[in-house]
Amino acid sequence: MGTCRKTLDHIQRLTEYVLFLMVAAMVVIVFAQVIFRFVLRASLPWSEEAARYIMVWISMLGAGIGIRRKGHIGVEAVVMLLPSALKKAVAVLTALIASGFFLGMVVYGVQICRVVAAQESPAMEISMAIPYSSLVAGGLLMLFYSLEEALNLTIAPASLEELEEGGR
Repeated sequence: MGTCRKTLDHIQRLTEYVLFLMVAAMVVIVFAQVIFRFVLRASLPWSEEAARYIMVWISMLGAGIGIRRKGHIGVEAVVMLLPSALKKAVAVLTALIASGFFLGMVVYGVQICRVVAAQESPAMEISMAIPYSSLVAGGLLMLFYSLEEALNLTIAPASLEELEEGGR
């Protein structure tokens, strides 16, 4: 488990670094587009498309980081009423269901990439598989992190209260 956690920690740090670079690139591209359009009166034909594709990548990779940091919203009103052991079971089940969804995202993302690989984007003339591959990359991150969560929940004690009760 320790090696897996360290690997996922490295992947998270790398992803966060890539996200930083993508946000910086998007800011520079959009700023350049504004300068070119309103000051120089000649817009860059590729800038809007590049910013859009970078935003898609940022969203998908950022969603993976959100899974790892438990930053996504959840409806816990009913779960909070359950006993501790049942809360843990619901949390594991939720992580496994999410993992199934993310696996589907990866599988269908790969299929979509195969279909659109020969198609080129209008302005930048790059393969449309590049923006669509964000589904695969983000889906893999979310899959790994949700499986990590399910594994952590199954091997970790259910709660601090149970540890205290077991020690008495």
